[in-house]
Amino acid sequence: MERPLGVTLLASFFFLQGAINLFILAGLYLEGASTFSVAYYVVLSIAGLALAYGMWEGYRWGRMGTMALAGWEMLIGVIGAFVALDFEPASPIEALTKTVVYAIVAYFLTRPEISEYFTR
Repeated sequence: MERPLGVTLLASFFFLQGAINLFILAGLYLEGASTFSVAYYVVLSIAGLALAYGMWEGYRWGRMGTMALAGWEMLIGVIGAFVALDFEPASPIEALTKTVVYAIVAYFLTRPEISEYFTR
């Protein structure tokens, strides 16, 4: 089955996000950020890059992992809208925007025509 355009765009988004997180990670490290913040971005960077590869290739784990990450990011977004977190969105608007974006990602990945692509 040919890769759907939406999957290509989503995998590209996650690859870009993983790469950007590596730059954020470098900045946090150089600024002397907390160990937790640095560790969080290490995990987020590796996960983003791995999930991008999994989605690009059509692996089921790529889809399931992306849905799990989207759930985590939505939870962090909702919490970040009400409580200042040391490692995530700086304002309630950023937190809610992040929540909406990841909700759209999760919705997209549950569509039957998209689920069908992830068969490996």
